[in-house]
Amino acid sequence: WSGRLAVLLTLPVAYHCIFLLGYGDYSTRVQVHSLLGSVVYGAVIAKVLIVRGGSRFPGWALPLAGGTLFAILLGLWLTSSLWFFQNVGVGI
Repeated sequence: WSGRLAVLLTLPVAYHCIFLLGYGDYSTRVQVHSLLGSVVYGAVIAKVLIVRGGSRFPGWALPLAGGTLFAILLGLWLTSSLWFFQNVGVGI
């Protein structure tokens, strides 16, 4: 259930990014962020399916899916939050 809950809790963010902001290609950072954001749900669903599938997948499939998802999330963070904190700041 944790995978389903993760998808459910991130749907408002996905809605905001996809329908309100859209795909951006006006800078390399924004383009990379848009591409990674587009594939994150596929990686989450693949990981959930591999976890639920159990022994139907080879032993290396789950670590590969987890590592891929982690790399995508790290890329999303680097192209959004880290960039924002370095360029705009927190404003305290």
